[in-house]
Amino acid sequence: MIPNGKNADSGLSDKEFADLMKDFGPFEPSPWVAVGVSGGADSLAAMLLLKSWLDDRDGRLLALTVDHGLRPGSRTEADFVRDLCRPLGIEHRTLTWRRGGSKGRSQAAAREARYGLLSAVCRERGILHLVLAHHLDDQVETFLLRLARGSTLIGLSAMASVRYHSDFRLLRPFLTTRATRLKATVVACGLSWVDDPSNEDPRYARIRMRRIAVQLAAKGIPPERFGGTTRRLALFRRDRETKAADLVAR
Repeated sequence: MIPNGKNADSGLSDKEFADLMKDFGPFEPSPWVAVGVSGGADSLAAMLLLKSWLDDRDGRLLALTVDHGLRPGSRTEADFVRDLCRPLGIEHRTLTWRRGGSKGRSQAAAREARYGLLSAVCRERGILHLVLAHHLDDQVETFLLRLARGSTLIGLSAMASVRYHSDFRLLRPFLTTRATRLKATVVACGLSWVDDPSNEDPRYARIRMRRIAVQLAAKGIPPERFGGTTRRLALFRRDRETKAADLVAR
């Protein structure tokens, strides 16, 4: 679909994405995969790359959008994704979060509810793989947030590329990929995306960390440097978990 070169300004090619997915294999014949799609560039790129990847494997894709209701335009964004999926032949479903009048920590609450809704659909439909589009820049923000909170080495490993639940896996194939390349992927397909205004709101800690990451990159500490640290810490975490599992088994 996207046979571009491998540089910071180009979209991910189908081959590059297939190489990223190898880390999560082997998959069952004709795999069925769900993907969380907000309408932003990152999740749209994930959806487009997965569609091509699954077409080559006689698989199926289900795009899931959560209408969180935090902004007046959230339903419009969900409808935008639905309308985008139709001509691409992608099954889409909108999930609505009912907050029940809860207030405070709206982003954190919405994030937790989003995971819950997406997970419930996977269990309901018997889907074994749920893909989220978190990327390297998100990983850096998570690392800085946890560093600021005094996290342990395990916490500083940030987001795991794969998380196992009792009946499905949560996969993050883009944790080594810059956000610029995901945006370029959508542009290469001739599509547009929705920008979330909260992504520029400094009231949220994650946005403040995003700005700090930009400043650090300007001083010679790019996201790739942090990415290398989180990957090494992830290996440490995996070793600890393996040893703990072995101890329990014994």
